[in-house]
Amino acid sequence: MTVNAKALRDCVILTAFLALVFLAFPSLDIAFSNLFYKTEIGFWLADLHSVQWLREIIWQAIVLVALTSLVALCFTKVFRSTTPVLNKVWEVIVLTYLLGPALLVDAILKSHWGRARPGATTDFGGTAEFTPAFVLSDQCARNCSFVSGEGSGVTALLIAVLLIVHNQTPAWHHRWIKAGAFVLFVAGLSLRVLMGRHFLSDTLLAVLFVTMITLALLQLPRYRNLRLF
Repeated sequence: MTVNAKALRDCVILTAFLALVFLAFPSLDIAFSNLFYKTEIGFWLADLHSVQWLREIIWQAIVLVALTSLVALCFTKVFRSTTPVLNKVWEVIVLTYLLGPALLVDAILKSHWGRARPGATTDFGGTAEFTPAFVLSDQCARNCSFVSGEGSGVTALLIAVLLIVHNQTPAWHHRWIKAGAFVLFVAGLSLRVLMGRHFLSDTLLAVLFVTMITLALLQLPRYRNLRLF
């Protein structure tokens, strides 16, 4: 079994485990979000300009990586000027963004699952009822909480960086690029919970769903020689 195949297996197992945990103990989501909530002022971190600024920086980075990869892919299809390995890398990155954040997360889950965001629930001053992860609900009409859109986007960003770096000749600056991407990844996931926009389960599952999509793509014969880790 290849490294990518083992990683896919582990992601499936971890997703099933988390599903059992959050279904058996749904109050974990509420308890974790409550750490960043004050009855008098709500999710107070959401109002800090520095937090909003950081969130905007992360969102711009997500979009920039997606557009850069798309342009690079189009460039290679027209001029065929990059290495064969990088040609495949651009394809996987674009497919990851399209199948993960765009299709699965935004078009399917967030539009139809109906889970209310933390700040909209009665537990945190809203009017909607809390719904455990993996449970279909009618408490949100659109752009709902399950799963995190920005969490899936920042996961796709980290995956893009790892694919680019690990499928080129090692260079001294690669570790700094990976470190920077990982910092953005952790910050992007954390902010959505700290600001009361997503539950812990929303962010963790967004990471796993997008990662599994990439690892599934890497099982295809065309991409089997690519390294993610």
